[in-house]
Amino acid sequence: MVYDRHIDKTEEELCKLREVYSRNEVDRFIDGLEAGRINSEEDVIKFTNFIRISDGLTQLELSRLKRLQDEGFIEKFATNCNNRYSTCNMLMNKMRSGISRGMQMLEKLCDKKRSSRNTKSKRKVIDSSKIGNCPYNSSFWALEYHIEPVRILYNEIISYKNHLNECIDLCLYIIEQVDYNRNHPEAAYEKYQKNRKEVLLNNRSVIKRFIDMKADMKNDLMDKVEEWRQQKKSMEEISAMLYHKLDENEYNDWIISEEVMAARRQGITNQERALWGDNKQQVMRCRAAYSHIDELSPEGQKDHIGGKFLALLHNWSKVVTTRGLDYWLTYFTDFYKNSGGLLTPVKIGAVKRGNTQILREEIEKKEVDDFNRKMDTLVEKYMITPTDQGISKDKAVNF
Repeated sequence: MVYDRHIDKTEEELCKLREVYSRNEVDRFIDGLEAGRINSEEDVIKFTNFIRISDGLTQLELSRLKRLQDEGFIEKFATNCNNRYSTCNMLMNKMRSGISRGMQMLEKLCDKKRSSRNTKSKRKVIDSSKIGNCPYNSSFWALEYHIEPVRILYNEIISYKNHLNECIDLCLYIIEQVDYNRNHPEAAYEKYQKNRKEVLLNNRSVIKRFIDMKADMKNDLMDKVEEWRQQKKSMEEISAMLYHKLDENEYNDWIISEEVMAARRQGITNQERALWGDNKQQVMRCRAAYSHIDELSPEGQKDHIGGKFLALLHNWSKVVTTRGLDYWLTYFTDFYKNSGGLLTPVKIGAVKRGNTQILREEIEKKEVDDFNRKMDTLVEKYMITPTDQGISKDKAVNF
């Protein structure tokens, strides 16, 4: 009799297989040998070799599935694995040998008698195999009364089915986790944020080049996301919709395009990126502070901003360590003047002396802390509402 070995690549089918492979009844096995006419020692040994080869291939596929998990498949927002197929379909493709040879094993333990019915439809292997869902006859003899090759074959089949179930359990776990993230927007958004930060870190020079070139960053996905935002969808909801729906190139293009356009909208300059890296939040804070610095009465000597004040301001500004004090002073002077500042910042020598005083703690810590509080208050006044300031500072990401 010819049986249908086809199996749909669905979670339901995986669960059916797990149920079948979990059965270890000796009676099913013995009856299966009889039904499949595996009754000579030569046939038993031949079948044993088939099971051993199948088990080895399945263990190899199990290691690949574990590597997929260990490499962060669930944590990745975009993957190149399942952008065309469902997660279940993709995973079952990765255990192709286990599924195919497992169905052959079941078929070998099906009844080999010809069907008396004239029908074009084939019976499903999983429902016809004695070690599947097919009814079976109890064995008169226990396993220990059979020849040694039969006992070896039984143990090999048990080992094989255990490894098949390990693959299936891991597949079902991954499917469950992916479904969880798709149905819990906050979890999907967390992975979106984490992966976004990695993309930006790995593409800093590319982003800066695009900004400098004023490149056209038209992106269909970016437009679609903006359309969803106009429909009042949150980024959490959008993240859940897109989780594991994009390949890595699509995701990277979207994030880079969005970042370039965001920087362009905010008008962040090359000087500012040199001073604060990609910490947009700090750039905006410093802009707000520098634009209104005269409100703190920074006048030192007549019509000048003193060196000590500027050193404290530089300390508060949290400029990246790779840029020197003179580079920052040039930027501050230009920005301050363009913002309508009334005073003249002193030369670099006076600022360096003030900076040395801070480093040597010749300026008391209390004075430094008081200055920083005044600056934070100024920023609160012109940029961030008092209720949001703490949150905004915590969320500032220096990617």
